[in-house]
Amino acid sequence: MNSIIGEPFLLYSCNTQIKKGGPSARSIYTSYNPKFRGHATLTTQADGIRIVDVENIHPVVSHSVGDHVSFAAPALSRCVPEDDDAQLSVTYAVIKQAPEVAKENKERTIWIMKQPLSGPRVTKEEKKVVVAPYPPARICEVDSETLPLLLVSKNGKLGLASPDVDIKSRLEWPGEQELHDVFVFPAASCSFIHRDTDKIGSVVCVCCCAGSAVYVRLVFLREEIVHLGTCELPIDDSGETVDVRIVGVTCSATGVLSFMTSRGVWNAYQLSNSETSSLDATPLTEPLQLRRFATFKQQKAGNPGIAMAPLSSSFVLLAATTEDNTHDISLQLWDLRYGVLLALQSMSPSLSTDSLPYLQLALADEGQVFLTVSPSQPPGKLQAIPRSTVHAIPFDHTLRSTLAAALGRSTASEEWLVPQRPDSQISPLDEDKANLVSAIEVAMSMKKPQQADKAFFAWIKKRTAAASVFGHEFVKRIVNAILSPNSKAGEMYSPRIMQYLLEGRHVNAIMVDGQLVSRLRDQGDWENIMLALRSIVGISEDEMISSVKYIIGAQRKRETNLEVMQVDSSEPWMPPLEMCLSACVSYNFTPVAMRLAIRKHLTDARDLVAILQTLERWLHGGTEDQMEAVFKSTVMNTDLTMNGHSSNSPSYSKVIMFLQTLLDASCTTLLQYQPSHELLKRILAEIEPEIGYIDRLEQLRGVLEPFAKAHIRMLKERAGGTPKESQAEWKSRRKRFAQQASLGVGLYRLEELILY
Repeated sequence: MNSIIGEPFLLYSCNTQIKKGGPSARSIYTSYNPKFRGHATLTTQADGIRIVDVENIHPVVSHSVGDHVSFAAPALSRCVPEDDDAQLSVTYAVIKQAPEVAKENKERTIWIMKQPLSGPRVTKEEKKVVVAPYPPARICEVDSETLPLLLVSKNGKLGLASPDVDIKSRLEWPGEQELHDVFVFPAASCSFIHRDTDKIGSVVCVCCCAGSAVYVRLVFLREEIVHLGTCELPIDDSGETVDVRIVGVTCSATGVLSFMTSRGVWNAYQLSNSETSSLDATPLTEPLQLRRFATFKQQKAGNPGIAMAPLSSSFVLLAATTEDNTHDISLQLWDLRYGVLLALQSMSPSLSTDSLPYLQLALADEGQVFLTVSPSQPPGKLQAIPRSTVHAIPFDHTLRSTLAAALGRSTASEEWLVPQRPDSQISPLDEDKANLVSAIEVAMSMKKPQQADKAFFAWIKKRTAAASVFGHEFVKRIVNAILSPNSKAGEMYSPRIMQYLLEGRHVNAIMVDGQLVSRLRDQGDWENIMLALRSIVGISEDEMISSVKYIIGAQRKRETNLEVMQVDSSEPWMPPLEMCLSACVSYNFTPVAMRLAIRKHLTDARDLVAILQTLERWLHGGTEDQMEAVFKSTVMNTDLTMNGHSSNSPSYSKVIMFLQTLLDASCTTLLQYQPSHELLKRILAEIEPEIGYIDRLEQLRGVLEPFAKAHIRMLKERAGGTPKESQAEWKSRRKRFAQQASLGVGLYRLEELILY
């Protein structure tokens, strides 16, 4: 699931200047113009504007300003060709405050700055000052040769302007409204518009808020602004009197519009426009009720801690800080058509303040989104100067919204959605199960896990087919009762029940908010941790690497403290690093998520060296030992896992995959640590001969493939996976092979068939 969202990489970083008591404003904006492909425009308060080449991660244009200059909106950059085939960048910046700007022109003054993408700076007409008739909150480029600029005010007014910001067409709305977002699409890409789009240049969707409603307006742009229609959507129809605000709005080219409230309610609608109707909005699905995000528990305006971006179809990328750790940002890809979470990724940008950061998502080229993280409050006396960062997040743009892709995702979505029924109700269909869960909860609350064991195994003993009675919700309630977040090691915990459920493969990794391994580690139950790594799926890479880090730290503490060399018998058993690392390496992990986990937990080069030393021992023997195990399993007609590596030594391919992931994530850290250099040289000496060995073995793949297929079929027949081949089927197969041989049709020959 994590492979849908790629690994974020840092695009830009700068110091942030936040004045105490000043107005709440974002210290940095990121904008992307689809007509200026491959270049992001970064607007930094009291610093300037940078145009960054995304592919090379290098600023190509820089417009510096003084410390007393601030911006009122994200700047827009355009690429304009010149007569000599050179390319000129034109940047439009809305000035909020500057020494040379008059007070009455604040937030209406636009600086037009020009600079070539290569070569010396332009001195002629480098900066032009224009005063707009109203304060623009957004400037966009649209599909029009003579009027390419669209100026959107804070209350949703629209103005179509020339390259010199000369407004030629305007459209205003009655009443006081607040702009939340504006979306511009090429008319040809808008599948929800059933009109002749050949005469339309761009389609603009303006989303404003007034009172208890969201107003969605649709306009066409060519040489003038044409209003198509407006629809009114209620913000919150629950009837509660709690103050509710909008924290995010999205709209895609397919007409899927959504908005999220400060209570975590996420509404989705399908827009439609035809020749006979103006604008209609039909609910796409039932509203989602999200949880576990920090922004839902604070009332600060400006939507800190959360951001949304529309992707293709009904996909929306959500970035938000979590309740348990406000320094972590959760990246989630949701399909609103089916209300499921398709992908989940996490990142930990360096934040110098404890307050929720400002987050902004800007859709870039196909398959890429920019995430801007900036502090919302100045740092304390003991905190470092805060920094603002811009990250590029790749994602799989080939993904399509289908029922097949959504199937099986509901379990992962439950972790982030408010349950539709109270937690006290397990299931109305079985009172006996409810009584058992209640007995376990009472026993654990009284700190008597022995009573919980007695009740559970007495309940199991009454049933001859216990495996058939374990449903997901039933097991989830039991596991959450045993692994309470407030429990202490050895105080109120039942390892016997957990062992029984794990051995029966009834437990799911997300049953305790995705922290199953962490909860078991808090209890010191490493036996069940190792059992979980062998028996269940869905354990996150973050959980695995944090456990490896814990073991390394514990072993280093024992080695440095001479007084605890003799381990106390009362201390819980902890597996050696080799055993735990073997389970993590053998686990089916995603390289992207594993790299993020390594960068998060293994920041100390000494920890990396400890892991590399273990990997080096496993690399010895390499492909030769693996082939010997394969040949042995073939001769004995047994599965490879029965005669392969020991539990403390993963397969060679798994070791190589984990080693590559580890080096990709921590190459810079290892190169800066001198003691790791000799170890890296030894690992290289182990791997280099294997490359030629594998190349020679690859030539045998085609020749040995029929034997491999026959061996696999024999194993499946023995395991009962496929029906055994009958005598008649065997004779038919032999006859077919004989006919092919007589015709000269071999494995790599072609047969030509001519039809008259």
